[in-house]
Amino acid sequence: MAILNSFSYTLFALALTFTKAYPQSSPNQGVIVPSAPPGNVGPEVSPNFPAFAFETAAFVRYAQYDDGSPNTFSQNLIQSVVSRTGGIPIIRLGGTSGDFAPYVPSQQEPALPRDENDRYQDVGGTSIGPSYFPLAKNFPDAQYILQVPLGLNNISNAVAWARAGVEGIGLDHIVSIEIGNEPDLYTGNPPGQPRLGLQQYLDSFLEHEEAIVDNITNLTPGPFFQAIDASSGREDVYPVDDTFTAGINRNNRIKTVGQHYYQTTATPQSDLQQDLLNHGALTSRLDSYKPYIEFLAQNNPDIPLILSEIGNSLNTKNIYSFQGVLGSALWQVDLQLYSMAIGIKAAHFQQIMHSGFDLWLPVDSAGLRAEVFPPYYAQPFAADFIGRSGGRTCVSNLQTGFPNVPGYAAYEGDQLARLAFVNLNVWDGSNGIRPVRNIPLELPEAVTSIRLDFLSSPNGAHARDGSITYAGSQWTRESEGNEVRDVRRDSRTLPVNGGRVTVRVPASSAVLVHVSNERRRLGLRRPGLRSDE
Repeated sequence: MAILNSFSYTLFALALTFTKAYPQSSPNQGVIVPSAPPGNVGPEVSPNFPAFAFETAAFVRYAQYDDGSPNTFSQNLIQSVVSRTGGIPIIRLGGTSGDFAPYVPSQQEPALPRDENDRYQDVGGTSIGPSYFPLAKNFPDAQYILQVPLGLNNISNAVAWARAGVEGIGLDHIVSIEIGNEPDLYTGNPPGQPRLGLQQYLDSFLEHEEAIVDNITNLTPGPFFQAIDASSGREDVYPVDDTFTAGINRNNRIKTVGQHYYQTTATPQSDLQQDLLNHGALTSRLDSYKPYIEFLAQNNPDIPLILSEIGNSLNTKNIYSFQGVLGSALWQVDLQLYSMAIGIKAAHFQQIMHSGFDLWLPVDSAGLRAEVFPPYYAQPFAADFIGRSGGRTCVSNLQTGFPNVPGYAAYEGDQLARLAFVNLNVWDGSNGIRPVRNIPLELPEAVTSIRLDFLSSPNGAHARDGSITYAGSQWTRESEGNEVRDVRRDSRTLPVNGGRVTVRVPASSAVLVHVSNERRRLGLRRPGLRSDE
């Protein structure tokens, strides 16, 4: 498997270096969709790509109800995503509060203080007890990225934290140990240390790494640590190439490289179109990772770059009218599909009680009832786009010819499987007639029909009520996070004649296009595909 991964990344590195033209189109010209993966196709996408993350203190209430029983609401919502790809939940436990938190062996509560509204940036005020880590078993199929504190510069605390994590979670359920969270932001107040330059960070990281390896028995002898995890927009503080050249992997223990991503800062003046639903701004930010992806592909092909912490916007409180609406879900779809196409290997969306960008609120809290927020709807969409291909899906960009309407193609092996289009142009129900982009497609001759599933709301981009559906389905508190089908019957099947068909994509919506062709009609489907594809 390592040889196959290395080969795949080597090919991808060449594709990055010798970039071929994307399939081109204009509003008056059909989008030509190649029958086989084109030169700009990304590497294979893991079925575990749609991943999860919980801020250290917040995890308690996502994992259990306030009466101490397992949170089945969270369990069902996670399962509804991973079941679509055949993957497993990969959950990162970490964040700012945990990076400055002591592990207190005598503490009875899993985490103090209890995570509540406006408490998620309680830097220096959080503490963790032994009952915290066994909560991970409430998601029995999950694998974890376990962050240990670096901000306190207290090696004995970090070792105690890691040991308790290994014992409580189980070594076979830990993917990697992440040393530190956003070390580029460390300052003396709140408590910590002066801002770390590259060499200071390197020395501190390796010192913590060595202490953990020396003091935890049965630790995996090979790569087991996640490095860098720089804050959003500051990936140039610890450039991946410079950090590796300086020796962060000198002991061959690095398993993944983490980066954090927030698109913007949420303020009362934030504009959904300009600040979030802006494909050019998104690709400009994500493209900054391309040199690092290429460097790893060429020099460390078994070490992927992941987005280990993602939110649509940073804010010290929350602005649900900007962060938690349909438009946020559409941004989230675009981010994930573009990330797949350029070789980012996982996307962990951060969950913090009342952050505004959460996927769901797990319990009644601060005057709000438990609920599923609009951004969650991006996750089953992205998972269905990947499909149950056993990790054989590759993604390429498509140029639709329309501004702010990106397109993507998913291939399983050498065969076209799915397309996706996201109309990021803002429309709200009060704006009159909803604009539609008609996208003419030129598909391979073998394609006989397509099925369209929509992520949309009749109320438009700012919808955050119960009107949002994906493929006609909803996920609600009343359903305990289980999928409720046929809430809206807006999916449709279109015949394809001579490879030509037009897909209509209304403003502020996304459409997933499932491709059926003669090969599949004859039963020659790829292993692992659902029977309806």
